[in-house]
Amino acid sequence: MKPTLMKTAIAAAVLLAPVPALAQAAAGAVPNAFDRPAQTAAPQARPAAAPATASAAQAPDIARSEEALRAVIAGAQGTGFDYSDFTTGLGTQIRQQEAQVVPLIKGFGAVKTVEYVKQEGEAQMFRVTFDNQVTEWLIGFDAEDKIAALLFRPAER
Repeated sequence: MKPTLMKTAIAAAVLLAPVPALAQAAAGAVPNAFDRPAQTAAPQARPAAAPATASAAQAPDIARSEEALRAVIAGAQGTGFDYSDFTTGLGTQIRQQEAQVVPLIKGFGAVKTVEYVKQEGEAQMFRVTFDNQVTEWLIGFDAEDKIAALLFRPAER
């Protein structure tokens, strides 16, 4: 695995992961953060959206999710995260990992494309192509429309 991909895999595994997963990552066993998204700050009381092929009625949720994701990435690559966009618990987790995650995201380079992939539970999955990396991101919201789940990993080829 390339060093950049390994760093991405580690960041994806620890970004917003529960404390036991952090301990596993530190010990060298890197769990896939996407395998257990329910252990992150899971979105609450949000109605399930229809499948991606459903209708234009779903477009606002996808558009809102994409807009929020672009803002998170821009924050990481710019002046920093806007913690008012996150739930309290998620904001705390991001603050704890910001020193490792921000340089990693900056190293991906400029965003080329953001493509909607599918719904995963109550979160939306996007494929984000940067100058130097292709990634998959999950973003989900709570009932107050705060970002409650945020994960990324290298894109599967």
